[in-house]
Amino acid sequence: MGHIPSSKSTIVYRLSALDVAAAVAAPVLGLWIRDPKAFFFIAPSVVTTYVFISLCFSVWFFIWFRVALGLPNHFSSQDASEIVRATLFAVTSTAAFAFTITRMDQIPRSVPAIHFLTLLTILLGLRLFHRKLVQHRELRVRAGISHYNEKNVIVVGAGSIASLYIGFLESIPKAGWRIAAILDDSKWLQGRSILGHTIVGGTQDAGALFDDFAQHGLRIWGVAVCEHDRDRALEYRERLEPLCRSRGLQLELLVDKLGVFDGELGALDSHVRPVISSRAGYLRIRRIFEVMIATSSVLIFLPVLALTGFLVFTSVGSPVIFWQRRVGRNARTIFVYKFKTMRNAVDGKGRLLSANERSTRLGEILRATRLDELPQLLNVIKGDMAIIGPRPLLPVDQPADPSLRLAVAPGLTGWAQINGGKLVSVEEKNSLDEWYVQNVSLRLDAEIIWRTFLTVLRGDRRNEDQLAAAIARARKDQMQRCYPIVIGSREALSPFAEQKRRTAP
Repeated sequence: MGHIPSSKSTIVYRLSALDVAAAVAAPVLGLWIRDPKAFFFIAPSVVTTYVFISLCFSVWFFIWFRVALGLPNHFSSQDASEIVRATLFAVTSTAAFAFTITRMDQIPRSVPAIHFLTLLTILLGLRLFHRKLVQHRELRVRAGISHYNEKNVIVVGAGSIASLYIGFLESIPKAGWRIAAILDDSKWLQGRSILGHTIVGGTQDAGALFDDFAQHGLRIWGVAVCEHDRDRALEYRERLEPLCRSRGLQLELLVDKLGVFDGELGALDSHVRPVISSRAGYLRIRRIFEVMIATSSVLIFLPVLALTGFLVFTSVGSPVIFWQRRVGRNARTIFVYKFKTMRNAVDGKGRLLSANERSTRLGEILRATRLDELPQLLNVIKGDMAIIGPRPLLPVDQPADPSLRLAVAPGLTGWAQINGGKLVSVEEKNSLDEWYVQNVSLRLDAEIIWRTFLTVLRGDRRNEDQLAAAIARARKDQMQRCYPIVIGSREALSPFAEQKRRTAP
């Protein structure tokens, strides 16, 4: 599910009556499919117990994975994925619980697998059938469009933008838009289809295609270039523009209409500096141990997580977990999770609350003890974060040159946290983080882990010696970037050396 950055967003729980009926029918069908003859000899109490257990777990996981929230007429692969997960958890839990209390008496061991396939087929089939009905209604509306209101379009390009464009036109059947054909210069794609529309040839076939359509009485309104690469899109337009002008056809470049194309998206490499190769190997090995440590910590601290979540729910309010969009390794967007430590910014009447009104005593304790950051162990398991590294920053808080700090994964703790934490400025913190990235090692990580425990117990303390060393290194790196040393020369390319070179005879 998407992250909605609003305190007004609420979690909606919904259950479909058809899904509940499927949860009841699937286990019965599973038993019958397994052995139709033996089905009638199974004790009714056994069937009833198995169906009741299945219904309870199915309803729970249907609500948990929100399988009824997706609109059937917009059924997507994401919705299908949630249904698969909900069905798998429901059937697995049913089999485990039924085996625990009844040892699956009179129920063959293959029934859960059949039960899973049956329930999944029914749930997916219901949604696909509903979507087909909607599409059939749209086709009936489109079939009733007057000939004079038809606008037949040739789509050029067979990428994701073309798929979105076709879906957009087909979502408004009353407007009279029709996709006549798709053109793409890739020989491998020709003959295939997008949303039921065939890729009939390349742009070199456009003239013959227009003539063929005219012979069959199909009037073409215009051509839409849906290529996402701007250079290629301009090439298509240059090739098709004389043809369209001579025939009085509209020609649109969709990337210009949308205002999005490759040339203005920026390059990732400009924001990331590669890690020194000798340390990259260590970081890969460290990652294996981080996953093991994080997974073990989640299991060990599970009672603490549950208790903290309950206290947050009763004292601060829901949702218990607070997320924030931060910048991770290689400038990739990550979502960092914490226990919620402040009340919502807006109350139930829409009034904006002050910082004092939002703060709570429990939140202060959680922040002081770092317990609010325990959910970030899940970020470590996912790979978004490391146990040790620069703290992930908000996009607006990134330094002028974030390339070095973004070369490694952000961490739960780091060199800046144990040498000042909240007592150092943004510039000082960035200098400490860059120093760590340049000197990362097993010995340094062990020191950070040990001193993190001391920091939790004693609180933040500035380490002036480490701050001075980090700032001096940062200034040295900045000077080297501004005035790089010329290889093969004894002189640095400084303003004085440059002046001397210019005045030399």
